[in-house]
Amino acid sequence: MNFEKGQLKQINKAVEHIEENLNEDLSLEKLAAVSTYSPFHFQRLFKEMIGETPAGYVKRLRLENAAHLLIYEQTLTITQIAYMCGFSSLSYFTFSFQGYFKTSPKSWREGAYLEQFPREYMNSKKSKQSSTISKEEDVNTAYNEFRWLDLSKVKIVHLPECKTVNRFTIGSYINGIPDVWEDIYRFSNARGLIEQATLMFGVPRSNPYITPPEKSRYDCRIAIGNVEELSKDDEETYSFNGGKYVLYEFEEPVSYTERSKLIECYSELYSFWLPRSGYRYLGNPIELVRIDQISGTLNHSSKISAIALAIEPN
Repeated sequence: MNFEKGQLKQINKAVEHIEENLNEDLSLEKLAAVSTYSPFHFQRLFKEMIGETPAGYVKRLRLENAAHLLIYEQTLTITQIAYMCGFSSLSYFTFSFQGYFKTSPKSWREGAYLEQFPREYMNSKKSKQSSTISKEEDVNTAYNEFRWLDLSKVKIVHLPECKTVNRFTIGSYINGIPDVWEDIYRFSNARGLIEQATLMFGVPRSNPYITPPEKSRYDCRIAIGNVEELSKDDEETYSFNGGKYVLYEFEEPVSYTERSKLIECYSELYSFWLPRSGYRYLGNPIELVRIDQISGTLNHSSKISAIALAIEPN
C-alpha cells in the first residue's frame, strides 16, 4: 500500500514519540495529537502503516523493552523493570509478560529467552569467520568468552552529533533492508548530500531474541550537512545525538544475510564485554554501513562495516 509523504511523516513522528516515552501516558488521544490527525484517522493510518493498533504496538514495545532489560540488566529487580517500562503494577506486568512470551519474567531472565531464537536467523547465511569456529553452535551456549569478536578490534570512539534523513522498514532483518538503503542513497545522492566521509548507519530497533522477524523495525539513516538542501522536498530530518560508543569493526563488511553472525557479535558485546568494561549501554545499537556501486550496473550493495553501542560509565 502506498502512502503520501505527509502521512508517512506524521505517523513516523508518533512512532518516534512512542519509543522515546514508553514509560509515559501513551493514550490514543495523546498519540493522535502528536500526529495532528483525529484519533479515528490516526488509528486507521497507524494500523495500515505499522501493522498493529497504536495500543497493541505500545504494549508490545513495553514488553519487549522489559524482556531486554531482564536479560542484560541483572542488577534491576523485576518490579523495577515493570515500572520502568510503563506498567502500573507488578501483577499486571507478570500477567502480560506470561501472555506474550509464554513464560514468566523470572524464567525469561534465567534463560528461557534462548529457546525463542528465530530459526530464520539461526539458519541465515554463515560468513567466512563463522565457518572457522570449530565448536558446534548452540543457541543455549552462554556467552562467557570471546569467540566471535577479536578483542583487539573493540574500541571506544566518539561519534559526532548530526542531522539525518531516515527511511525505515518493518520485517525480517535478512531481507528487504538493502532495498531501503538503495532508495535513501539515491534520494540523498541526487541532492548532493553524499560525500566520501558521509556517515551512513542502520538502527536495528528490535532484539532478534525478543521481537518476531515480521514485526522487527530497522531504520536506515544518512547524515546530512546542509538541512536547507531539503527544504523544497518537505523532507523530515532527525537528530542523532552522537556521543561515546563502543565500536567493533569487521575485517570485511558483513552482508545483511549474515544476521546470525551479527547476533553472536552483539551478544558477546552485551553479555561479556559490557559487564567487564565499567560502562553501561544507553539504547539501540547502530550499524555503520558501507554502500558501493555494483560494477556494470546502476545498483548498489549495502553491507555492515561495524557495529556500535552507545555507552556511558556505570
